[in-house]
Amino acid sequence: MAFGRRFLLPLCLAFPLLGAPDWNTLNRGIVKVEAVKKAVSEIGAGIVIAASPDSIRIVTAAHVVAEATAWKVYFYSDRAVGYTATLLPNSSDALDLAVIEVLPQGRALPGNFPRLPVRDRDAVRVDDRVWTVDREWVHIENTVVRLDHAADTHFFEYTRREVDDGFSGGPVFDDDGRLAGIHRGGGAGGRYAVAAKLGSAIDALAALGHNTPNVMRAGRVGDTRVNAKDGLTYVWVPAGSFTMGCSPGDNECRDAEKPPHVEQIANGFWLGQTEVTQAAWANVKGPNPSHFKSDQLPVESVDWSQAGNYCETIGGRLPTEKEWEYAARAGAASARYGSLDAVAWNLGNSGGTTHPVGLKQANGFGLYDMLGNVWEWTADDFDAGRKVVRGGSWDGDTRGVRASSRGGDGPSIRFYNIGFRCVAEFH
Repeated sequence: MAFGRRFLLPLCLAFPLLGAPDWNTLNRGIVKVEAVKKAVSEIGAGIVIAASPDSIRIVTAAHVVAEATAWKVYFYSDRAVGYTATLLPNSSDALDLAVIEVLPQGRALPGNFPRLPVRDRDAVRVDDRVWTVDREWVHIENTVVRLDHAADTHFFEYTRREVDDGFSGGPVFDDDGRLAGIHRGGGAGGRYAVAAKLGSAIDALAALGHNTPNVMRAGRVGDTRVNAKDGLTYVWVPAGSFTMGCSPGDNECRDAEKPPHVEQIANGFWLGQTEVTQAAWANVKGPNPSHFKSDQLPVESVDWSQAGNYCETIGGRLPTEKEWEYAARAGAASARYGSLDAVAWNLGNSGGTTHPVGLKQANGFGLYDMLGNVWEWTADDFDAGRKVVRGGSWDGDTRGVRASSRGGDGPSIRFYNIGFRCVAEFH
């Protein structure tokens, strides 16, 4: 929909300020959409909802792409190159949503798309600050003013700090960089704008047969969710960067922890607040394989495949080694996120056994037993024949119970000092 000429561009380019989303990551999931029409061509924005080497699917505004003879998509990674797109069947006229698809065209498709986090359903509130993104990846600060539009609660209205084409089909983010809606158009002569609520949009797309794996339910630091399949609590770990490997001043580092290097966690994730317990294992998988037995002790004596299968069964996966260390540090650059005995069961205080999860001090993300109690399987290879385990254990010395400490065991090994925790997905 047309909104006239952009008149607040200098103000808009001053953003984002403190409290704004991480645009360096989010921009990669937003595209420019060009619809070639017989009369006047239309340009809008879109959101990558599914991406693979063979196909990229994008949701945009139905009115942008309707009645066009050709469609092109421009990605943030190379804004000068247009990719021919195809309009897929099954649009949602009620919510003004359509899906277009880009296929390989004699060249590899762009990659490295983030999984955009989604705000909880119906969590938008009046006076919330939200951010719109236009076809040129310009970010505009706005304010929610109504939780419906013309009595339709699938939409919300917000103020507009500028008036221009190019926002239709683009995302509306909250201050934490979570998707809150999809911009539809303006009203009242441009005095306000309208967006489809993200939960309503996902429901509509699913009903039309469109999956949205590149958008995911997300949270804020400190948020928790209970997984209905295993009954365990999962903690939101936000995206960010950190220095992986030997901590400053740590004289116990092994060669496998060097050199320290900066790593980026492009997508936040939900990680088990504790190691998987024996009670949770029994609920999901049945017989308890552990050497030390009690419901709230961590399950152990499981091999790498068994751990991964459990995570898949509850709708998740094992964390990567990079994710594990980032979560364990929780912003701390030191070898541990607290004093040894305060945070970890180890050789010096365990009494020769594992202990119920969650008794020691949590780290900055609210995660327990990231150090000590049992080593934890990760998804990555240590070398050609072994998988990485992290965190140290009840029978380990101080050298093993550090954030950067790395171990490797054969994937078929079942020791009573190795357990695991999962990354879970919430939709």
